[in-house]
Amino acid sequence: MKPKVIDLFAGVGGLSLGFEKQGFEVVLANEYDQSIAESYRENHKQTKMICEDITSIDLPEVFGDFYGNIDVIIGGPPCQGFSQKGQRKTIHDERNFLFKYYVKGVELVKPKYFLMEIVPNILKEE
Repeated sequence: MKPKVIDLFAGVGGLSLGFEKQGFEVVLANEYDQSIAESYRENHKQTKMICEDITSIDLPEVFGDFYGNIDVIIGGPPCQGFSQKGQRKTIHDERNFLFKYYVKGVELVKPKYFLMEIVPNILKEE
C-alpha cells in the first residue's frame, strides 16, 4: 500500500509529482485558481482536486475522513508578502496569513509528517 498524501496550495503539482515519483499516492489536492487546477488535473488524473479558495472550504468537513489516514501533507502557501523578491506589500498583506489554513489542515488530519514550502522571511517581523 502506497503512503498517502494531501497537497494544499498545490499549484500545477510540482510537489505532488516529486512525491508520486517516490512511490506516494496523492489522494487530495487544493488549488484556488481554475486554470492552474485544470493543469493539475491533467497531470494527476487519480487525485481528487478541490478547486476552491481554502478560506471558504469547510476544513473539518473536507478533512474529517482523512483523520489519521494520511502519511504526509505537503504544500506551498502563498508567500509574496514575505518574499525578498518582487513587490512586497506589507506585513498585513492578506496572503501572508494563508499558511494558517495549511496549519489547520495538519491539525485536523494529524499526518505522520508534513512539508511546507515557504520563504525564510516568514520567520521575521517587520
